[in-house]
This record gives sequence, structure tokens and C-alpha cells, in this order.
Amino acid sequence: ARTGPVRIIFSQAVWLVIRIGSRVIAMRSLNPTAEGLENVPHSGPLLIAARHFHYFYDGHILVSTIPRRLHTIVALDWIQSRPLRFLIEFCCALADWPVILRSEQFREHLEDVQWAYTPAESRQYLRQVMLASSRLLRTGEVLVIFPEGYPNIDPHPTPKADLDAFLSFRPGFLKMAELAERDGHTQVAIVPAGLAYTQPQGKRWRAVLRYGPPLFLGNFASSEELLHAVEEQVHRLSSPR
Repeated sequence: ARTGPVRIIFSQAVWLVIRIGSRVIAMRSLNPTAEGLENVPHSGPLLIAARHFHYFYDGHILVSTIPRRLHTIVALDWIQSRPLRFLIEFCCALADWPVILRSEQFREHLEDVQWAYTPAESRQYLRQVMLASSRLLRTGEVLVIFPEGYPNIDPHPTPKADLDAFLSFRPGFLKMAELAERDGHTQVAIVPAGLAYTQPQGKRWRAVLRYGPPLFLGNFASSEELLHAVEEQVHRLSSPR
């Protein structure tokens, strides 16, 4: 799969806007630092599997600490307005950020409330996100995914009980890496990323983003073994040490 030159230029321009915009929005409420940047490859296909704590700040810290262009997988099943759906999907398309729908969310939707997506669309979006992730990784891009699926702090309902809770990692990101590597040439580096937040009373959030050493599918006996390794690393890197 190839990415056209116009799409690349567009994506780079949007990426610059995202970096500047997120910095302006978060500068008064967040004090971020990063550790382990030497573990992040400077080139080649990269999949970052990160803890999901805050619905906005997580992305801002990733954007501000990695100089490479990021492509974040975005869940939009919470949208109720169809015009808002088209607007956000348009913005995601400009940035080349794949969109996914969490199928279990449709069971939580109230029947008498209008929603922008239907349950039947979840499979369609799953196929699209798998194809998009394969294309991005095969062209040496950086893909960001939050394997828990939900943040601790979110304006929308989240299954996390408190600020310390973790959810089990979903294996979808490994399937994305496996699909990308089926061409026989691509080797995806999977970098675990932990996030530790503290908020001194009356002050800005302090956040530490820690990157662990890259892991590779070929170094593990099974995808289940790699899944547990990534999850353990993210938990360890998220400790408030």
C-alpha cells in the first residue's frame, strides 16, 4: 500500500497544526515530562501501545514528546449528532487518524436517544481501521493505540472505577502488527508507553510519560505472550515512582 504525495503533505500540515494547537490548549493546565525517549525508533514502522488516563492530555503528551508524525486510532461511538460525526471524521481524515467504533458501546446506548452510528457499522469501521493501520505501518509511520479502550478521566461514561484503575489490554493492536508484517518485509516495533499523573492541590497536572524498549512479534512464542509483556510493561512504566 502506498500513501500519495498530496495526502502526505496534507497530513504533515495538519500534524503541525495539531502540535501547536494541543500545546496552546494544555500549557496552562499540564506540566508534562518524558523519559525513555531513546527507546523510540527514529524511523521505520512503530506502534505505540499507551496507557489511557486522560481523554485529551494523553494525546497531547505523545504529540509533544515525539518529533515524528503520529496517527492515533480514535473511537467515535460516543457521538450523537450526525453533523458532528461528519465534522470529526473529516478532521481525522485530514490527519490520517483511523476511526474505530467500540461495539460494546452500542449495548449501552439508550434506545430513545439519537446516535450518530448504528451497530451494523462497527464491523465496517473495524475492517477500515485494520486496512488503514496496515497501510500506515507498511509505509513506516507511527501508529498510536490505547489498548484499554477507555480513559480514567472522560466526559463520557467510562468503565474504570477510579483514577488508579487499569482495564485488560485488547489484542487488536497485535493483529494490526501481524497484518502489516504479512508482506514479508515490514517489521513493526511495538513500544509500550506508561503515563503517571499527579495533581498537587490547586496546581496544574503533572504527567510523566515513560517509553519502554521496543518489542517485536518475532521475539515471542505467541501473540498472547507478547500481549502480556506489553501490558506488564505499561503497568510498570505507569507507576508513580
